[in-house]
Amino acid sequence: MSVLQGSQADVLLWSKYYYVALTSLWIYDCILCMPDSVAFILESRCGLAMVFYLACSYLPFAFMLLNMLVTFLPRGSYTLCRLIYITNICVGLLSMFSAECIFILRTLAVWERDRRFMVFKIINVIAYLIPILVCFLEFIPSVGECSIPGGVGHLDTKAKSPVIAVYCMLVVGELEILVFVLYRAFESHGGWKIENRLMRSLMHHNLLYFSCSFAFSLGVILATVFLPFPVVHMIAETQVVALSLLVTRMHRDFWRSDRVSCGNDGVDLSLSTFMSAAPDVIH
Repeated sequence: MSVLQGSQADVLLWSKYYYVALTSLWIYDCILCMPDSVAFILESRCGLAMVFYLACSYLPFAFMLLNMLVTFLPRGSYTLCRLIYITNICVGLLSMFSAECIFILRTLAVWERDRRFMVFKIINVIAYLIPILVCFLEFIPSVGECSIPGGVGHLDTKAKSPVIAVYCMLVVGELEILVFVLYRAFESHGGWKIENRLMRSLMHHNLLYFSCSFAFSLGVILATVFLPFPVVHMIAETQVVALSLLVTRMHRDFWRSDRVSCGNDGVDLSLSTFMSAAPDVIH
């Protein structure tokens, strides 16, 4: 029993170090990118893309704050631990959903806001959200003992299946978005040799985002099968933070590219209007 307690103490200590480092990384990036972020918010038009951008930018702060509470509070009840933990998961899901929605909006722009395609994507998103919600509802009752400090120390075998299912659906959904963008690029714009700067940027962003998300999701799946749950939690937390940083940087980079291509500092055509309004840019 003493060996088990020592092992749990070591995991808790290392998780404290890790989460402090992860939080510091997010704060450092936030400070570093503050001028670009403020300029983007002030000079861009309000819309769905802006809502999702703000969610990706600032939900990770609440996400990590909740996690730090579970890790650093000196004591707390089982009920409080579960409440913080469930809220942490919900905030993380919202952050990931916002990131995915930014790429869905870009996909709709690539398809020139075709009505049939828009209806298909709405139905498609709902088809992914319903099973993810079901898995979440199955996961919560199956979570093992939750304690403060430390959080959830282990998962029951029954709770592992919903975790694996959610991350498999995440990979499939992101692959679907990537395929739709690449298909449209090859069909209408000449594929890899495309001369439109904005379209090239979209392709590169989708490829990079999918690669990073796939690596993290695969790590979560393998860790769920072979490693203790605290390791799974660390990888999942890192995925939320890293992808939020990545997608916000991509979004601002795309906005800057659009301003350069249009030559108009006062116009934002970065998402749903760029296909019809932005001209090809030939280098």
